[in-house]
Amino acid sequence: MSDDVRLIDTNILVHAYTIADDRKHQIARGLLEAVWQGEEACTTLQNLCEFFLVVTKKVSRPMPIAAAERVVEGILRSTRWRVIDREPEALLRAIEWVKTRRVPFWDALIAAAMIEHGVTVILTENERDFARIPGLTVINPFRARLRQ
Repeated sequence: MSDDVRLIDTNILVHAYTIADDRKHQIARGLLEAVWQGEEACTTLQNLCEFFLVVTKKVSRPMPIAAAERVVEGILRSTRWRVIDREPEALLRAIEWVKTRRVPFWDALIAAAMIEHGVTVILTENERDFARIPGLTVINPFRARLRQ
């Protein structure tokens, strides 16, 4: 993968398709629109699974299942998005980070998939946990926009 590829984390996807916070929604929509228009980005299969669960069950105004399914299917079938997954060895790397760096397990799995695919930049609200992974650059697009 290109050095310019950034991973879009679950929370960015959720903010793009739900409106719990209008400012975050607008920023996340802009990030996703850039991908749909050709900017290189990826997400993991796990991120899409988490997205589906969160937007259909865990937000104050859940999306209809069919609508969430269309979003997931659109990303999976798109030539604009790269959806990555992990090999079994990545599980062992993730477990090691849980033990030695106290990274939450599910975040460690996403990071392991990133490293496996040569992706070193993640766009996420979850700066603290991903910052514990060596070799990753963590960008919180909501914080970065506040500084401008």
